[in-house]
Amino acid sequence: MIGAAKAASTRQYQLLATTTITSTGSQNATIPAGTLFMEIEMWGAGGGGAGDVVVGRTTYSQNGGAGGAYLKKTYQSSTLQSGDTLTFTVGAGGAGGAATSAGSAGADTTLSSPISLSAGAGGGAATSNAVGVSPPSGGSASGGDTNTSGSDGNGRPSNTVGGDGGDGANGGAGGDGGPASSSSGGGNGTVPGGGGGGAGVGGSLAEREGGDGANGKVIVKYYG
Repeated sequence: MIGAAKAASTRQYQLLATTTITSTGSQNATIPAGTLFMEIEMWGAGGGGAGDVVVGRTTYSQNGGAGGAYLKKTYQSSTLQSGDTLTFTVGAGGAGGAATSAGSAGADTTLSSPISLSAGAGGGAATSNAVGVSPPSGGSASGGDTNTSGSDGNGRPSNTVGGDGGDGANGGAGGDGGPASSSSGGGNGTVPGGGGGGAGVGGSLAEREGGDGANGKVIVKYYG
């Protein structure tokens, strides 16, 4: 009939299955039967905090590591088939620096097939006896419908207290910076993607480590 309105779609999609991947390294996920589209969430790993630095007779606290990025992508394709494989690499958190050592950067979390997605990792904190040294930058994401950068690592608030780790974007909290005490290593970041805290000063010429960054993560929801 001329002028008749098109009926609204009443199609209701159902969640068929969910895959959660927290183990680091290359991981595969298999698309279940009946899948029409997928919702993919990915987090990059956090960077490690720096270990304290001893210069002469003075010990200096350090900055925290940065948080990993987050992305979310809805993927729908007529080529999706039951049994097809999604190939992910889940990033490992960066190690906290030993005394006088920088924290390591985390590793990116990526999807290489059937599309390319990347949730970048947070940077590791460099060591310095200069209060003004810049903390590391949070990871950035690409390819998602939503791409959110991780938080930068935090600078140490004083020569004795370590800087907090940056939070993972939409994810885990950064580790606490080490306090000015006898047990002042930086706290570890929380999964997914929290950066490690920087070491505080642990007493007379004590050597303390930075906290470790947290691993990344992947969640895939299949709808049909």
